[in-house]
Amino acid sequence: MTISLRPQNMYGHWTHCNPKVCEFQHGSTMIYVEYSHEKPMEHRLAKAQETIDLAFDESHYALAFASEISAKRHPDFWMAANRMPLKQEPLAIFSIRYALYSDLPVYEISWDPCFETDSRPEYSEHCAEEPVHLYLPDSSEFINVRRMGVQQYEHLV
Repeated sequence: MTISLRPQNMYGHWTHCNPKVCEFQHGSTMIYVEYSHEKPMEHRLAKAQETIDLAFDESHYALAFASEISAKRHPDFWMAANRMPLKQEPLAIFSIRYALYSDLPVYEISWDPCFETDSRPEYSEHCAEEPVHLYLPDSSEFINVRRMGVQQYEHLV
């Protein structure tokens, strides 16, 4: 399915700020394309249109990349998560942003508020049954991941 970043498909449009922002929605993910007088809306939308479908097609790779970053920040959560089969991803892409001075999409990723916590017995490495409790960390941080190319990403700090 092709995502259409055309003015008539905008969900929102902010012209009172700098940079100006075109907002679109695809499923539960927002798409933001920034533009200015020097970089007009039509040009910016055309550049974003070139990569938006690929950005969504590769979203699971971006989430995996963000999970590696998150694992360093929240090792207890990820150790517990790796001990049991998960019903869903704990991280979610909230938006894809095309910043004014870049044609590369940036995934804005954080904890999925719909993630279901879980507690169940699992086996330890010594084959002993022990309880595992999986609760999202109390954190509202975002991990910004820029798509550099096919399955290539960088963490924006």
